[in-house]
Amino acid sequence: MEYPQNYKKYSDFIFPPEKVLVGDEDYTLYKARFNSLYDLYEYLKSNPQTNRRVFTTLHSAVKDSSFAGKPYKAAVEDLINDVDPGYEEFLTLQRDLNNVGLKEIHKYKLVRTVAGGHLNIPAYSAGNPLCYETEEKIKKPKFVRIHVTLSYYWGTSKRQVLNRAIIITNILKALENAGYNVDLNTFELSMEADELIYIVVQIKKYGERMNMAALYKTLCRVEFLRRILFRILETLDVTRDWEDGYGVTCSERFTKRALNFGSNDIFFDQPREMGITGEDLAEDFEAAVKHLNLDDKIDVEKAKEEFKKDVQSLKLKK
Repeated sequence: MEYPQNYKKYSDFIFPPEKVLVGDEDYTLYKARFNSLYDLYEYLKSNPQTNRRVFTTLHSAVKDSSFAGKPYKAAVEDLINDVDPGYEEFLTLQRDLNNVGLKEIHKYKLVRTVAGGHLNIPAYSAGNPLCYETEEKIKKPKFVRIHVTLSYYWGTSKRQVLNRAIIITNILKALENAGYNVDLNTFELSMEADELIYIVVQIKKYGERMNMAALYKTLCRVEFLRRILFRILETLDVTRDWEDGYGVTCSERFTKRALNFGSNDIFFDQPREMGITGEDLAEDFEAAVKHLNLDDKIDVEKAKEEFKKDVQSLKLKK
């Protein structure tokens, strides 16, 4: 039985395997990249050949809904369909963190002027026309690169997935509203023995505002990983025993080294690594903010109170 070699037929999406070095270890990297959910939909709808040498059972299709969410075919159609009723609840829990204490840190420089501000006596005595001093806020282009892993270990609950999605979108919106230009990288990086899969699904182009519907479809529902990303993996030419668990989500340390993150990049890890339990949204938010070292920029207690109000409001409506 031959490997599918989908990189030959789908060269826009699937790339030939390549050898990479991470630290001192050699790996074979299998990469797929989709520049939109529509590209992803087109690829899956074309029924690319699957790797039956490794995946004797296509778990993307046969896993029960209690674990994997909606059936595979429905999950594929959802990539381009209107969002489901759960989207309204998701939007309700979006909170503009500027209103709940996103703190801006400003730097100032001393500027000399002909009038206004404080008189500089030595400069005045010397006849310097620029003898007044004032402070001006330094304006710098504000840019932040954010990375979000789309995979997580098998025991992750649907509520953990949803809570992390709500937290991510709130922080992304807050940064945008504070004037940051956000570059967003959403991907799966998983490992099995000496093989890596790197699946990139672009849901926001550089310079664009956040697409809330795309964020919802990729981050909120377990079927995006357990149906959609699992199927992409099933079409790659991997050779190791990926069928037993579909790989391990790479650690933050490994991911940063493998993908060459910048020192100031923000990385949203899988829920359990961020302290997100799925039991209480407000507590999960606090744990995530501390994990990201953003507690100096966000008034956590105020934000938690707002989340509690929204959650209670939703409970009363049901």
